[in-house]
Amino acid sequence: MMRKCLVIGIILLITGTSIITAQKTMCTHQTFLGDVFGLQSNIVVSWSANQTQEPLVPLGPPQLITLDVSHNVYRGYLGRLILLYCSLTKQIVNMSIEIIDKPDYCSVTLSPSYLRFPISETPVEQHTNLTVAVNDHAPAYYTCFVKIKASVGAMFGPFGALPFVHGFEQNFCLTFIPGYLPRIVVIPASDYINVTPGNTSHLLINITNTGNGKTVVMTQVVDWPSGDWLVSIPSVVLDMNTSDEICVSVVPPSDFNGTDTITISFTPYKADDYNQHGAPVNITITVICEP
Repeated sequence: MMRKCLVIGIILLITGTSIITAQKTMCTHQTFLGDVFGLQSNIVVSWSANQTQEPLVPLGPPQLITLDVSHNVYRGYLGRLILLYCSLTKQIVNMSIEIIDKPDYCSVTLSPSYLRFPISETPVEQHTNLTVAVNDHAPAYYTCFVKIKASVGAMFGPFGALPFVHGFEQNFCLTFIPGYLPRIVVIPASDYINVTPGNTSHLLINITNTGNGKTVVMTQVVDWPSGDWLVSIPSVVLDMNTSDEICVSVVPPSDFNGTDTITISFTPYKADDYNQHGAPVNITITVICEP
């Protein structure tokens, strides 16, 4: 019986409020109802900063971020009756959470993407999980912005006459940092080099930076024939998605005869942080003595 009386009272209140509003001005109709009659949603999405500070490894596993989502309502002068009605009838609002902007090199998912909240002045908190990953096109240490939108639709009272809870949406932005991906391709002009004892011979080697940041490629001769050999090769600095040719110089001893091999390693380092580097790429060149 109390519930029926409350519904009848609210219907009468709606009718009375509609008449009063009509006597005002049509230009301020919605604003007046929003301030006086309806409930206004408030949405807050938060997360731990520690979850987004760790660099994302390109092509690595997704990073999981827990989003804390809270909802509550603010009421106008007549909102107390609406809150009482919503409480007795166990009304809820449906919230949608969606990705509205992200870089092309970034993949993002939300689960769950829909949440249900009771209508309450006290904030009610729920959780959703956001996973984010970046591919090998993500530039190293450039801030990645992911924007999400949380929104609730309007909830109307009996007969759909007036909105008890007004529709509302709020945008939020998360930032991530892609890590460094050390990756190079090393292609010699040939897998052998013709030499003459005591003289200098050269072989060109093409190096391409296929990683995601400026890279220093350090070179080292890791294996060479015994005896008085001279082998030299420079290091090179490469921007992302660029190539360069370097030259290995070989001077065999004057008594060299036949064939042998030289092994050279190429190790990519982050240009401004040598603590970050990849595994060396080794190539072996056959040295052939010309008659």
